[in-house]
Amino acid sequence: MKRIAMIVTVVLTATTFGCKDSSAPKTETRVESASEAARNDDRAIAERLAQQKAAVDAEYEKGRARESRQRYVDILRDVSKRWESGLSEARRTPRSDIATQITKLQAILKDSNTVDVDDCSSAARASLQTSMATSIEAFGMFQKETGESGDATTQKVTQAAEQLRTALAEIEACLNK
Repeated sequence: MKRIAMIVTVVLTATTFGCKDSSAPKTETRVESASEAARNDDRAIAERLAQQKAAVDAEYEKGRARESRQRYVDILRDVSKRWESGLSEARRTPRSDIATQITKLQAILKDSNTVDVDDCSSAARASLQTSMATSIEAFGMFQKETGESGDATTQKVTQAAEQLRTALAEIEACLNK
């Protein structure tokens, strides 16, 4: 019996030690201190604020660029209105008095060189000036003619009108860039 008791004791001891929890050793889970949690929260808030500020700054710059483009377009619109008014007056002027109107148109062309422009409106201004020069040339041809307008003058007037339409479209296109 002693022997059986000893065997039972050994088996029970072995079973007890064998059934012991044999999972991987537990690693200590680090608990954040209150000051670390506050620092992490502050860092996260700072990152979100920086992102919001960057978005606001980008939107502000877009608005400034839009306002700047609008200002340049408005300047060119004013020049083109003066030009169209001068053209209208020149068209109503008799051949004998056209020299005065040509001088006025040349003054508008000269003034167009002095207006402030950016990259986009610079190209539009160049197109407008090309149209102006072509129109002035057409009026000069008209002044030198005797009798009815010639085909060359009519072609110049048509060319100048097309160039003016192109220039006005380019001016308006600057707003969408």
